[in-house]
Amino acid sequence: MARTPSPWFWEERAEWCVTLRGRRQKLGAHPDGFPAPKKNRGKWNVPLPIQQKFHALMAQVKPASAPVTSGFTVAEIFEKFLEWCQKHREGGTYEFHRKRIQSFIDDHPELVCREVGELKPYHVVEWLDKHSGWHGNYRRGIISSLQRSFNWAVKLGYIDRNPILSIEKPPVQRREQAVTPQEWTAIRDRYKEGDVFRELLEFAWETGCRPQEVKAIEARHVQLSAHRVVFPKGEAKGKKRPRFIYLTPTAEAIIERAIAKRPDGLLFVNSKGGPWTGYSMNCRFQRLKKHLGVKYACYSLRHGFATRKLEDGLDHLTVAALMGHSDGTMLARTYSHISDRSDHLREQLTRETRANP
Repeated sequence: MARTPSPWFWEERAEWCVTLRGRRQKLGAHPDGFPAPKKNRGKWNVPLPIQQKFHALMAQVKPASAPVTSGFTVAEIFEKFLEWCQKHREGGTYEFHRKRIQSFIDDHPELVCREVGELKPYHVVEWLDKHSGWHGNYRRGIISSLQRSFNWAVKLGYIDRNPILSIEKPPVQRREQAVTPQEWTAIRDRYKEGDVFRELLEFAWETGCRPQEVKAIEARHVQLSAHRVVFPKGEAKGKKRPRFIYLTPTAEAIIERAIAKRPDGLLFVNSKGGPWTGYSMNCRFQRLKKHLGVKYACYSLRHGFATRKLEDGLDHLTVAALMGHSDGTMLARTYSHISDRSDHLREQLTRETRANP
């Protein structure tokens, strides 16, 4: 059962707030002349001026059960949202939302032609439940795309309420699979030398780059004299600074062979000469699973790179820089599993003891 909204004091900001439908609404600073904010048995001693602001705000809020009135159909809102994404967001963001929204449209051709007010949370939940094979992160992405469409429509005034805002998203499932050197040998040896997929995987294993980076490398990004690949700020993740991918001798040899074959355009392409997509790479990993019994992903190689570099004694800030992180925070959070490796920790302890008898 949903809680009844009531004012509460935000100590960090020293102001009163109320949470309405998952969003924080500010009511103002604590007024002078009233007792200091204090919580007793779960209730705040809300001063009269704040109570008055709270009641005035609640008088303007429509009940959660109020019907969504707009005149727009579900499909029209989706279309408007995707058009906006195409104009104002990156191509990857547009494609992310388009694919997930389209999957809902394809399975609900009649429903999406109805007015927005006829869409109910159970339509989405029951549809997702029919696809039990979809993992938690994919389900979360679908819910996010659908909810994002209606949140955007509310913000722009097309509708007055998001009809599926109450749907809870599954928690994020962290990718913790890290390919070991032994596993990498088994993966690599499944492909002949010169195989386009082996070249891509080996480059990722050697450099620790992101999957989207290896798929986007062109000859113009390569600086062989500096032994690195450089994505300018406008093409790098986050677009805040250039991304440098440093090359090992093996990675550099792969790049040189690719440039010799394709001096223009993408360096890593599939067997048909087209760009690698997330779907085509996933198909390759699915086929690999039939031989090795384990489903890997390109990110597993990146995690393997970080894990082995840390275990080799490279400091975490250097590893973070090699992987393109702005600092070591992400590295410490994502690779905390190394603390569970008692054999590695014991080896480091005895190494320090031998070095400092």
